[in-house]
Amino acid sequence: MSTDSLSWVIKVLVPINQQDVITKVLEQYISTISIFSTDEGDFVLIRGYTLSLKDIKLLKDDMRSSCLAAGINLPEISIKVLPKIDWISVNRESFVPIRVGVIWIRDSYHNDIAPFGTTTIVVDASTAFGTGHHPTTKGCLIALNYFFKRKDIFPSGPILDMGCGTGILGMAAAKSLRRKVIASDIDIEAVTKSRYNFRLNNLHTKNLINGPGYSLRAIKNAGPYALIFANILARPLVNMARDCALHMLPGGYAILSGLLIKQERQVIAAHRQQGLILFKRYQLDGWSTLVLRRHI
Repeated sequence: MSTDSLSWVIKVLVPINQQDVITKVLEQYISTISIFSTDEGDFVLIRGYTLSLKDIKLLKDDMRSSCLAAGINLPEISIKVLPKIDWISVNRESFVPIRVGVIWIRDSYHNDIAPFGTTTIVVDASTAFGTGHHPTTKGCLIALNYFFKRKDIFPSGPILDMGCGTGILGMAAAKSLRRKVIASDIDIEAVTKSRYNFRLNNLHTKNLINGPGYSLRAIKNAGPYALIFANILARPLVNMARDCALHMLPGGYAILSGLLIKQERQVIAAHRQQGLILFKRYQLDGWSTLVLRRHI
């Protein structure tokens, strides 16, 4: 049965070490996914929203098959119908301008005067992730502020925003550090929204790319990079550690987020094996942002 006229929220409570299995299934059916730490120890809450859920039974069957293949228990899945809501308008009304060091973030409907000495980033409300309010994005911006103050410590070269979402990190880096920025995302909706936001901020859009990360020829040709952002999930960060190191300049840095504090060890270890050493870390509301450095 098609349910295109309705909107839905899906919630799944799972152990941290099983979240990637569940997320991979949900990504095939829903447009927006967020992961939240909980008070229940080693569990996280996966929450997703979608305007179209064509086959609930198929989703549950896929979930059951994936859990069986992974050798894990099938979690309880909460699927609820939401009243028809203009989420863009709701997000717009609830979007409060935020300052993170020298970065001032607002949407185009707020005309607040930016604090003196800040760089303004305009990000309109949308379904794409990243407005600066979530602890992972905020952690990356805090790390970026450090490099704004210490431009002397990392090499000349371009910046890569891997998994750019709304483009907020790439825009903040381009405007504050005045470096060439390459941004990519596997989600075409995210890249489309990033291009819109880059134009909104009077930034070039030719280096915004849709595709599977480091395997893209454009990513390889533009590198190596002085600074790499990757605000994704712990498992992809671990899997991409080798590519991250290979695409980084000697003396370069990576700002990694999207991981829980409890997942720091595995992400740090994977990158240490590739020669990237922990330089700084920022912990906010159960989430971690890691800054890693490649030795010269």
